[in-house]
This record gives sequence, structure tokens and C-alpha cells, in this order.
Amino acid sequence: MTGPAQDDAEVAYMREVTALAESLIAAEDPYEVALDIHGVSAHASLEVDPAGYVYLIWGELTDWVELKPDEHEQAAAEMVRAARDWLSLDLADREAVARYLDYWVHDVCGYARRGGAGAD
Repeated sequence: MTGPAQDDAEVAYMREVTALAESLIAAEDPYEVALDIHGVSAHASLEVDPAGYVYLIWGELTDWVELKPDEHEQAAAEMVRAARDWLSLDLADREAVARYLDYWVHDVCGYARRGGAGAD
């Protein structure tokens, strides 16, 4: 069960990621803003449940640029897509957020799902 402090931290975190996602879409090169999303998520991951998953997503996307610089354009396009998908979410709809996180963490970034149906 989450308490008011948890909810306040989560709302503040989600707003910060949303502002960064808006900046990322407008950025000439989304990589630097993607690093900011990754960093903010690292700091929030101990307090806010979705932050750990967002950290994985943006870590994978920034690693793509760093490890495969010849694929920078493709990675940047995927960063923009992830940001647009985030901005299209109703962040109050926990199921929609969970679907976004599941899709990006597992289907796009390739992290293995935990065992059992529906486990995660």
C-alpha cells in the first residue's frame, strides 16, 4: 500500500519525466535529455516504483548511442518514440503506465520477463 508521501513523490517524479520528455521531443539531439531522464530515474528509483523501469528503458536507449555510435539516428528516433508514447499516457491510469513500462522494458529493450504468467 502506498501512503501520501509515496504518492506525492510519484506525482512529482512523473511530472519531471513528462517535462523532460517534452524537452526531448523538441531537442535537436535527444541524447542529452535522455541522459537526464535516466539520471532522474536513478535517483527516484528507491522511492518511486515506476522509476526503476523508466531507468531501465532510458539506460538501454542511451547505451545504444554510446555502444553503437553508427546507429545514433535510429537510437534517437527510438528515444523520440518513447517520449511521445510517454506523453500520450494518462499518468493517473496506473494500468496504462504499466502497459507502457511492460512494452518498453520487455518488448523493445529486451529485458526478460520474470517467470509465470502476469508476473512482473
